[in-house]
Amino acid sequence: MDSDPKVLKTEGFHMFSVGVEFAKAVTKLKTELTGLEKGDTPPWGDDDIGEKFGVVYEGLRDGMYDSMGSLAERIAGMGVAFTKMGVAHELNEAEQDAIWKETTAQYDGQVEVPSGVAHARLRPHDL
Repeated sequence: MDSDPKVLKTEGFHMFSVGVEFAKAVTKLKTELTGLEKGDTPPWGDDDIGEKFGVVYEGLRDGMYDSMGSLAERIAGMGVAFTKMGVAHELNEAEQDAIWKETTAQYDGQVEVPSGVAHARLRPHDL
């Protein structure tokens, strides 16, 4: 696996920030729409067409509120996951590097390859 832990951590933070900002935008939208909807008469009116519009609007609005909040959480959560992956990858690489250094230090210069074990002769390719 070839990944850059720094990129994972940096982009994870950015994705987390996007999720947080998106959650703020959802809250602002909810607040402003709720402000517009206050009063005895909805902003679109209460005649026959306004009533039908209100039924459709409220269903879509409520679904949108649920899905947008969930999306904000999931985006932020993916950012946290990427950051954790970057940290875990760094720790794993450091651990593997330490194992490699310890292993090579134990055997560095102590292994002798007997003569004649590995040899090769190059021959021209037959035409």
